Amino acid sequence: MLTSLLIKNFVLIEDASLDLAPGLTVLTGETGAGKTLLTQALGLLLGERAADDLLGPGGDEAVIQAVFDLPEEHMATAPERVRELLGENESELIVTRRLGAGGRGRCFLNGMVVPRDTLRDTLSGLLAFTAQQEHRRLLDPAYQRQVLDAYAGDAIMGPAHHYREALISWRDASRRLADAERSSDERRREAEMLSFQVGELEAAGLTEEEEQALLREQAVLARAEEIAQACAQATALLNADQDTPDAAGLAAAARSVLGPLQGLDSDLDGHLERLTEYLYGLLDLAREIKRFGEGVTVDQGRRTEVDTRLRLYTDLARKYGGTTATALERMRSGRRRLDQLTDIEEGFEALRASAVEWAARLEEQARALSTARRATAPLLEAAVTQQLTDLGMAQAAFSISINTSGGLESLGDAGADSVEFLLASNPGVPARPLARVASGGELSRTLLALKCAVAGLEGTETLVFDEIDAGIGGITALAVGEKLRSLAAACQVVVITHLPQVAAFADRHYLIEKTTGTSQASTRLVLLDEAAVIGEICRMLGARADDPAARAHAAALRAAAKGDAGQ
Repeated sequence: MLTSLLIKNFVLIEDASLDLAPGLTVLTGETGAGKTLLTQALGLLLGERAADDLLGPGGDEAVIQAVFDLPEEHMATAPERVRELLGENESELIVTRRLGAGGRGRCFLNGMVVPRDTLRDTLSGLLAFTAQQEHRRLLDPAYQRQVLDAYAGDAIMGPAHHYREALISWRDASRRLADAERSSDERRREAEMLSFQVGELEAAGLTEEEEQALLREQAVLARAEEIAQACAQATALLNADQDTPDAAGLAAAARSVLGPLQGLDSDLDGHLERLTEYLYGLLDLAREIKRFGEGVTVDQGRRTEVDTRLRLYTDLARKYGGTTATALERMRSGRRRLDQLTDIEEGFEALRASAVEWAARLEEQARALSTARRATAPLLEAAVTQQLTDLGMAQAAFSISINTSGGLESLGDAGADSVEFLLASNPGVPARPLARVASGGELSRTLLALKCAVAGLEGTETLVFDEIDAGIGGITALAVGEKLRSLAAACQVVVITHLPQVAAFADRHYLIEKTTGTSQASTRLVLLDEAAVIGEICRMLGARADDPAARAHAAALRAAAKGDAGQ
């Protein structure tokens, strides 16, 4: 609900404020008093581009500010942008438009600077404004479809819910399939590279144990002749076959010297025992060294084989990370990645099948949506046409055109249907889209008829009507007033009018008044009490406020409106 509207230094409006309440608020005033300024200000709040001549004389900036109160029960239907701004515990939204020289200015939502388009999008659903020659949201095809869906009510809630679910799932499945398709060539190249690498490493049959053994063998083969000679010399020194001094012979001689003294002393016996062990150990060691030396041969062919095999280890290690260990890890990780790529390829067909399935389901739900809308359209047509008859447009006929596009590419957030409202103002005249209706008064009354037809079915918003009573009077004017009062029971309504029959139904009545001072004129807004309301209705009737007959007529209009309201 719009709780207040503040306008400062805006053309002739020096400082004016409206304190608004639920129900019907009426604004009236003499021609030229400044009603147009009020509609301009509202238009700027709704994101219209500012002209460069809107500043008043009171400074270098004009300010237009609206305050909305959104009780918790209304938050569910508030625009998403509003819910983001307010959070969980706030309910007040402050919308501000500041205008500087040359049309420059800034827009604010709760003190946060936002683009002009964001201002417009945020107020969509909170404030609907129709003025003479200013069609605004009523002409938006998306809004027209929204009105039709609101009138359908429960009949469309199920199909709409299932459609949104299918749309989300189809978009998700399509995105995942597209990602998979875009990366299929890359995955194929990766698989080919990994297959080559893993195949090369597997074919090599590398092991860290073999590498170490080959390194040892290579070292031996490189010095085979030297090793054989050294082993022969070492064997001779330990246990020579000829009668030459050797380590084993000397140890045996020492044992012979000590042998006769065995048993005389326990320590000496221990030394003799150890000497005997060393002697046998030297003899065993000599035999082992001899066998090792005799087993070492100068095998140039084997040496070439070992060198070649080790060169393979070196080449693959350099290619795959620097060491045999890193090459083996590359082989293992390559196997794992190849398994993953195989799983992805197997899942590719599952993704395609999922996208196809959700596409079929989405088209089915879109058809269900279209069926519900086509079933509802005649009902809304009849309801709005009846409302138009009540509003003095008995010859008018309201109709709805629904065009359904084919193909998945045509499916949007609300289905495949394009909804267009048509109006035939007079018999024999073909129905035309509302955008081509020449009369702003007809357009305003059509909006009023629509709002009355769907009263209580849409989200809560403030409706502002300007010149809704253009070209009417008498009984029709009373009908318009009654419709406005009825609509105000479901939502907040603000009306700028020149008809006393409409003004009589006001819950709050503001006078738009222009005053002329010594230097310049200014416009102000005055909240009228009941006595002043009667006086203003007298003026609207074309009489003086103190004219007894006019006052009686005004009081009768007011009493009739209040009496009807109480019935």
